Amino acid sequence: MLLLSNVAKSDLFWEPALFSASTPASPDGFFNRGAELALLEDAIVKLQRGAPKWLCLVGPRKVGKTSLLRELERRGRAQARAPGFVVIDVFETMPVSLEVFRVVAIQAVEVLLSRDAGRSLAAEAGTPSEWRAALVKSNRFRGLPSDLQTTLGELPTTPLEGAALSAVLNVPERLAEALGAHLVVAIDEFQELATLSGARGAPEVMSLLRSVWQRHRRTAYFVSGSARSTLLELATSQSSPFFQHFEVMEVPAFDEAHAVELLVEGSRDASQRIGPALAARIFEVVGGSPFYLQVMGEAVVLESGGADVRLRSALQRVLFSETGRLSLYFLNEFQRLVGRATTLAATLNALAQGPRTLTEVANAIHGTPGATLGYLARLRDAVARNAAGQWQLTDATFALWLQWRQPGGSVLPMKLVGDEAELAVAQLLAHLGFELVYQSRGSRGAFDLLATRGAWVLAVQVKRSPLPLRFTRAAWERMEADGERYDWQWLIAQVSAQGQVQLLDPAKAVKRGGVVLSEKAVLERPLDWLERRRPARKRGKA
Repeated sequence: MLLLSNVAKSDLFWEPALFSASTPASPDGFFNRGAELALLEDAIVKLQRGAPKWLCLVGPRKVGKTSLLRELERRGRAQARAPGFVVIDVFETMPVSLEVFRVVAIQAVEVLLSRDAGRSLAAEAGTPSEWRAALVKSNRFRGLPSDLQTTLGELPTTPLEGAALSAVLNVPERLAEALGAHLVVAIDEFQELATLSGARGAPEVMSLLRSVWQRHRRTAYFVSGSARSTLLELATSQSSPFFQHFEVMEVPAFDEAHAVELLVEGSRDASQRIGPALAARIFEVVGGSPFYLQVMGEAVVLESGGADVRLRSALQRVLFSETGRLSLYFLNEFQRLVGRATTLAATLNALAQGPRTLTEVANAIHGTPGATLGYLARLRDAVARNAAGQWQLTDATFALWLQWRQPGGSVLPMKLVGDEAELAVAQLLAHLGFELVYQSRGSRGAFDLLATRGAWVLAVQVKRSPLPLRFTRAAWERMEADGERYDWQWLIAQVSAQGQVQLLDPAKAVKRGGVVLSEKAVLERPLDWLERRRPARKRGKA
């Protein structure tokens, strides 16, 4: 097995560009992966010599496997006889069915014949008559053997069973051979195809693929997926039809050095650049997933202020928010993992707090060790055992998101990026039933924190000085103006050197030149104080 993580500085590939987390990396935004590309390019050389290599790319979702293949394709275009690339994601053809092999065959036709036909052939596949009419416009198609012409003409309607299914699987190789070309067929989330073999009346798909593919000399097969254990079992288990057919290549997350360079270089053209120290803090919080780094980079360059302000505002926007980009991604992952199984949800939540023994997890979810072991097995690659024998989540950023969703999780942003005084205030307000968030506008304005409780919106300025607290007229009027402007109720939180918090009523301030808040302003029953205030007409925006 090849483990490719840290590569030399000379292996980095980057031109200044802003972040883009929505699509595979563009040519000027492709970063790192020099060692991985070298191995893939070696596989292309072997393909062109008639000895195709099968590769199994293993890595988490969104780690950049598709970007890697697209970059390989782009670099190959400079060659006179570069192979064509067919890149398919099984998840794009859900629910999983044999139709994915028809898609592969149609895309092979698209890659090798559409330019000659002067139009997209795949776009016509939904209408058989239009498909056949488009094919005959290609001179290369008309030069194919008659039986291959018939196979391609019937491709959109060919029943995927028996000999007809084998014929569809052979389309990429037969077409490449007839045209003197080469193809790379890359199938992402390949492990999902294994479920087809268990369907009633379905063929043993993996055995069929092996028997067909091993005869191909002009087509190389690269498979990848995010279900690490399942994919490795397919590629390396002695009981698998593919045993010793695939070379396994790990595609890991970035290490700190490459993550920092990605963020720094990716923000070079932004008005608010990301410096090395801030980039290191981002890596510390979200890890080295290229997708997470890109999403955070997009958010951080839009923020201004100090490094901590920018980081916590970005985290609040993309991770600790119901509509944040990473939050929605993790919600989808959570639902995919647990479905309707509350026991699986409880198991994930138990592990979100950190590594635990089997017994500790069982106690946390009120289950037996035997049943809990079954739940952990069902979560597959989302969990793993560490060197100490404890169970833990494999994605630390997912664990943060799970913590945030749990009771009291509203203080998590302060634990990650905040000082002790703000954390103490956040914990008190959370105990009082507030949902607490960092708010971008307030972080650059008069207030440090913004809290919500139902329809109530409360802005808070945190002071670390002992009572009495003293303010200039200008600072006080700025708080009054911001409270009026955004229709926020507001107060002052005083934090002692020992971390004790007192909430102070601004209405009890004494104004004589400056503004002073003494012990008389301490709120003994802050919720009652809030209830006596008028309801907020609108909620402030984070």
